[in-house]
Amino acid sequence: MNIPKTLKDRVTFIIGSKKNAGKTAFLNYALEGLRPETGVAYLSAGVDGERTDAVFGHPKPQISARKGDLLITAETAMSPSEASFEILNVYPSKTALGRMVLLRTLREGRVELIGPENNSQLSTILSDLEKHKATTILVDGAVDRITQAASHKKANLIYVAKVAPENMQSVLDGIKLIYAASKAPKYSNCEQLFADQGPAILRQGDRALIKGAVTKSKLEGLLKTDKTLIFEDLTKLFITYGEWSGLEKNHAIYFGRKLELSAFIINLYNVSKDDFLRKIDNPGLAGKILFNPYIS
Repeated sequence: MNIPKTLKDRVTFIIGSKKNAGKTAFLNYALEGLRPETGVAYLSAGVDGERTDAVFGHPKPQISARKGDLLITAETAMSPSEASFEILNVYPSKTALGRMVLLRTLREGRVELIGPENNSQLSTILSDLEKHKATTILVDGAVDRITQAASHKKANLIYVAKVAPENMQSVLDGIKLIYAASKAPKYSNCEQLFADQGPAILRQGDRALIKGAVTKSKLEGLLKTDKTLIFEDLTKLFITYGEWSGLEKNHAIYFGRKLELSAFIINLYNVSKDDFLRKIDNPGLAGKILFNPYIS
């Protein structure tokens, strides 16, 4: 499975199960597989490419900008970089580390990616990247947060997880939920209903449109007559895989916006592939998994 090539001409969010799951390592792996394609751009939804982890102090994966790359960072990251750049745009929105800038790399070198502070800024930047002819965009997502993927109406997802014996069950539950939700169909012509102000649950006949975050408490407000459930998109799910499975037994589930799922990148530590796949017991989901792709 040549994952990098499947990301061509798409806006892909690299999201992770936890801090240090391997998102930036995957970003580097994907960039190597995509280059020397023109129109490749990348950015972070947080801070990536720093030399050491700000919390734990251990070394972090470095990001090397290559000639011709388009990238987003904060203006304060330009001077320390080993690379040189052409500034294509300076955005009015500010972060704690300075204004966001769109750069084209002129000379190769290490660079730190500093991203926008909220989803609204991120959405504006993604639109501008497309205006600058960026056809393939990679977003190194923030820690354990999938919601930034809603910043683009045709987002593609890569989910990266670090799996060890002590967290294997929670990772399994997480990827089962995302995979199951990715299979739910799109409900046509309901985007405006989600945008309009109004009740958290909007009913039309036996259909219930659930706005915003989908939580256990919100689901407890459903009626027995609510046979069709329409959620905004899978980034709004804050329920367990077991709760999703229970919903599927009694309801038809749709999303107002359909996000695509490319793959799960599973980095195993003291866990065998066979043990992990046995616990999945789902050929369709197994076909979406790429194990430890950085190890040749």
